[in-house]
Amino acid sequence: MPRLKDFSIRQKENGVYEIRFRKYGYNESFSSKDFSVAKQKAFMWLSEFESRIKPNVHFTVLSQSESERFSVSKNTLFKQFADEYMYKIKAKKVKPITFKGYKNHYENIILPKFGKMRIADIKPILIQGFLDKENEKAPRQCEDVKMLLSNIFDYAVNNGIIERNPIRAVFIPKHERVTGQALTYEEERRFVNEIKNSKYENVFLKMLYSGIRPTEASFVNEDVTANTLTIKNAKLKSYQKNYYRTIPIFPLYKRTLSLSPLGKYQHNKLCEEFKRFLPNHTLKDLRHTFTTRARECGIDNELVAVWTGHSLGNITSSVYTHFSMEFQQEQAKKLVYN
Repeated sequence: MPRLKDFSIRQKENGVYEIRFRKYGYNESFSSKDFSVAKQKAFMWLSEFESRIKPNVHFTVLSQSESERFSVSKNTLFKQFADEYMYKIKAKKVKPITFKGYKNHYENIILPKFGKMRIADIKPILIQGFLDKENEKAPRQCEDVKMLLSNIFDYAVNNGIIERNPIRAVFIPKHERVTGQALTYEEERRFVNEIKNSKYENVFLKMLYSGIRPTEASFVNEDVTANTLTIKNAKLKSYQKNYYRTIPIFPLYKRTLSLSPLGKYQHNKLCEEFKRFLPNHTLKDLRHTFTTRARECGIDNELVAVWTGHSLGNITSSVYTHFSMEFQQEQAKKLVYN
């Protein structure tokens, strides 16, 4: 019996896909305008030889201008297909720093469990047990892992590898995410006093008195003459252009202008140092504190969103230009509370 391995696929001028096998005495063709239908026809013919085929069936896709090789079948291993999705699709859809987190989940949590399995053998009941255990250890992380698995299986469905996404039959309780907790006035005063002369005093105060993100602290241009801060927005989708927001130098922020320039710092170290002073809070609570103080001082929520680079619906694209810098400067004067 022949070892069937190489198929060629040609898209004709009329749009019809033709999958052909011309080896070992076989002369077979499978055609359809829908590539997945043509592929299914080929797989049905292949089924009788399945035990003799290697885990990958290699297809050569031929067009008028180019050709490329790819491997796909119901015998495809999860890692083979998921690698293709992660590094050629997912990596292009998100920012590098976001992809780094997904990559960590993929390589350290997902692959050890499913990497060597055939993608067609991964059933809902298996995923359910896996996610139940992950949910007990880290509920928020479990949600991210489930979402990533769903993305991979959706891609497999769209490529005709499996008929349905097994994640659709899996359930985990929704994790209630904490959005942030502002420091009390007493906590804030104590924190400001305790961080004096510490390595991260400057970045902590800049976050507290302007609402900038930790990743934005190194990209702030302070124009004392114009009394403005120009900040490179750190929270953008991969397809969006980088843009800068210009906001007033707030009265309390001026305290940071006399401090030594920011040095290099690692985010995890910054979080660890912050926890030393405020163990019941997270670093993002400094940003949340600024937002809360601004609202308490009577500043409109939409303007606060502009200052922090936050999105309220379409706020950053449609409302930003409605606030003149003169108006912002006047509003900023209200932000004095200690």
